[in-house]
Amino acid sequence: MRIQYTQHLLLAFLSIFFLPASATSQTQLQLILHTSKPIDSLLIIHWTDKEVSRLPYRDTLYVNFKTRGVDFYHLNYTMGDGKPYYAPLFLDTGKIKIVSHIENEKLVIDRVTGSPIYEKYTVWRSEYSLLKQNADTAALDSFLLRTYAENIDNLFSFTIGSRYVDVHQNDKLKLYALLPLITMQTKEIKEQFGFSFMNERLLGIIGNDVIRLSDHPLIDAGNQTSYAKTLNAKYVILDFWFVGCLPCIKDHEKIVKLIRGLKKKQVELISISNDESYIKWKTYLGKNKYPWQHYKIDPGDKNIIGQLGITTYPTYILLDEKGKIMYITSSLEELLNQMK
Repeated sequence: MRIQYTQHLLLAFLSIFFLPASATSQTQLQLILHTSKPIDSLLIIHWTDKEVSRLPYRDTLYVNFKTRGVDFYHLNYTMGDGKPYYAPLFLDTGKIKIVSHIENEKLVIDRVTGSPIYEKYTVWRSEYSLLKQNADTAALDSFLLRTYAENIDNLFSFTIGSRYVDVHQNDKLKLYALLPLITMQTKEIKEQFGFSFMNERLLGIIGNDVIRLSDHPLIDAGNQTSYAKTLNAKYVILDFWFVGCLPCIKDHEKIVKLIRGLKKKQVELISISNDESYIKWKTYLGKNKYPWQHYKIDPGDKNIIGQLGITTYPTYILLDEKGKIMYITSSLEELLNQMK
């Protein structure tokens, strides 16, 4: 399963508003890592309150956070050369012990004590993977909607909802099943990490049937306002990405080998970057010189990425010659298969 980058991942928290104050408790994490690798530091991001702790590495570390119940964290052990080993975690409030090791260049969580939600998520993830593997759509839908309802009072529901959107991003009618569940959730829950990513994407898919590129001003390589051109194409592929997205970069390396064949089939590829930095984006284009249309959004405007609710990268949207949305995916291979 390919990794999707969610709105700039670890960098995104810098631009997200802080949450309003509410009742909090104290959580103490005891973190134990078994490894012979020369780890330099541990970075912990507590996403709910946008708290960040960076600690010099020891095999056992302690860190405290003020929490509200179920919260979402990223553990990032980093070597001196900057290589990260990371894992996302849902954790409860209280004294929690996390034991991990590094295997096959990945951080592996061995056990978590003091946090029932972690075990719940582990079991949920196994059941979800099995249902997807069995391709039992009805059972998978039932499982996702049921477990969303069971977790309606905590932010784990947003991960479940995002998976449901993944499964049905090309079947709008199925997506409407999420709306009553979202309506039942409190304002406080919706202010927690993950809701805006899921909800913006859901509403972006439901609310858009046609994309008129002439309605969306973009920034071109010359740093001028411009508009993407379809050039009488039979089909248009919109590639939403950003420079720090490694799967996006790898896909560009594949696309450059395919672009000539796409153009022969009258398929126009348009890459639209979510990078805020013009210089970083322009440097990437100058280095690679990829022969297709490239634009970036203007962060100050209500832009196409906001309208469509794009929160995962890469995202590919296939349009017909009239701009009707035909297919949405994060997989280049799946997109190409859809066009055969």
